[in-house]
This record gives sequence, structure tokens and C-alpha cells, in this order.
Amino acid sequence: MATWHTGQRLGLVLALTGAALAQTASTPLLLTIGGRPATSRAIVVGGKTYVPLDALQAAGVSATRAGNTLALTLPGTARAPAAGQAPGGANQVAAVEGCLGELLFNGVLRLRVQRVEDLGTHWGVTLEVRNGTDKLVSTTEMTGLDIYGEELSLTTADGQTLTHSSAGDAWSLAIRQKLPPGAAFVARKEFAKRGQGRPLRLVLFLDPQARSRDSSLRYTVSDPSFRVRLDCQR
Repeated sequence: MATWHTGQRLGLVLALTGAALAQTASTPLLLTIGGRPATSRAIVVGGKTYVPLDALQAAGVSATRAGNTLALTLPGTARAPAAGQAPGGANQVAAVEGCLGELLFNGVLRLRVQRVEDLGTHWGVTLEVRNGTDKLVSTTEMTGLDIYGEELSLTTADGQTLTHSSAGDAWSLAIRQKLPPGAAFVARKEFAKRGQGRPLRLVLFLDPQARSRDSSLRYTVSDPSFRVRLDCQR
């Protein structure tokens, strides 16, 4: 009778396990997000399709882990503040969310954060804003953007929220333009530094209930504000 050594038994177990998994899991599926190929792939196990977390995040789903709980937040839904965190601020805004370099759209405006620069005493954020309608659009008079409030805020990794604004900077001058259909402007907004954390989130706040907003401009989302994650790039 043949004698099975420990290594041989282990090899047999691994082989059988691999065969079982091969029967259970299908060939990985090519995955596209918004029509674009993703680097990750989905798999089918036991008749259920599983999508990697990084692919969900690329599709705009936010994920936070606390202990043995993974919390997912769908795009356009409000995110509850983390434990010990005060409500309000960037984490409390339900908005169209995406990554650095990604072109976002709320039905009226298209927004892209092109780059973030360390300017020494300030952070410089270069934004592209485009008219996504077939009408002439004034961003300050028709969209619900309040230039006299804190329409742009930058949150850093150490919990600082930077909202300092200068009335004469490139951003505040650019947003006063009237944009023909399809037209855009690119401007850099500067935020005075506080603390040591790098920029993590940028929020552009738009109020769909603002009195000055042109109601004929139809947003395709309930909250047209933009939230851009600066810790990911597309």
C-alpha cells in the first residue's frame, strides 16, 4: 500500500480545493464603469456576482470601515457624520461625487478639478466649470451658487475646513462670467493653509432652492452640489 507523506496529502488537499473553487467561480467578468473599462474584474461565485470595492468606489460609492463594519454610501445620498464628528461641513453634504480629474455633471453644470498645488502658504485648486445646457448661463445668478457665502470649501486630512475667499482672486472673477452653451472657464482658487494635512475633499455648494436660481434649468439630481475626492484620481 502506498504511503502518503504530509507534503503529498497537503498537495492533494490544495488541488481538490482549487478544483472546487474553479467549479464554483466563473471566469472573471470584464467590468465597465460609465462605459469605460475598469482595471478590476467582477467574479461569479455560487450564482452571485461580486464586484471589487475599488470598482464600487470608482463608480462613486463611498466606503468607510469601523471595526468589523463596512459602510457604503451611494452617490447623491447624505453621509452620516463619523463617530465623534460634528454634523455639517463637507461630510454632511449630499452631492454629485467624484475624483480628481473626473468630469462631473449635475444636469446644468459640469465640473472638473484639474489639479491641486502646494503654493507654500496656500493650497491652489484649479477648477474647470462648463455650461452643460443649451442656454446662456450665469453661474452666479442662475445656478444657486452664492458668491457671498462659502460656496467652495476645502477639507484637509487633519480635519481643517478651509473657506477663506478673496473677492479679487481668479475664481471669484471667473464665476461672474456668463457661459454660452458648452463654454467653460478654468480658474485657480487659493485656500490659506491651516494645520499640516493635505487636501482631502473639495465641495462646491449649490442651493437648488435659492431665490435667484433659474427654475428653467433642470438639475438631474436632488442635490446639485459637487463633492470631489482629492485622494483618488481619474
